[in-house]
Amino acid sequence: MAMTSEVRPGTGLQQRISDAITGFCGDIRFVYVHIVAFAVWIATKGFGNDSFPFNFLTMAVSLEAIFLSTFILISQNRQQAMAEAHNDSVQRKLQQMLTDVISDEKMDHQNERMITELLNRIDVEHVRPLAEQIDRVGTCVARIESGLSPGGAAAGDPNGDAPRKDG
Repeated sequence: MAMTSEVRPGTGLQQRISDAITGFCGDIRFVYVHIVAFAVWIATKGFGNDSFPFNFLTMAVSLEAIFLSTFILISQNRQQAMAEAHNDSVQRKLQQMLTDVISDEKMDHQNERMITELLNRIDVEHVRPLAEQIDRVGTCVARIESGLSPGGAAAGDPNGDAPRKDG
């Protein structure tokens, strides 16, 4: 997770400062600044006040390391807290989704049971004769339709009129 100095709502001034310092320390510019500073310090022998073995430079770098490690820990703790809050939110959403799926599954089982009960209630002995009567009606309709010509007239009547009795 990259350290950033991005301002987030609800972040205090101290947190923002810590994030800014940590963000700069994690950047290559931090290395360049230190290379230049150490080169100038060594070349000038601490501006004439710190000769080899550079005791003051050693102390300054040690103090810098202490403070930088503290800032890094502060930023990491805050990032950990944000990650935990995000994970908690995701876990709550996943739990809700699982609850919804289980509820839907229960509804599916309940609907399946109700359909089975309805199918068991159907009296097959009363339905079969109805089906046979419907089949007979269908057969009669087919016979009537087959007796009509393609134009809808009865066989042998070119005008489509029903036969008349003159009398």
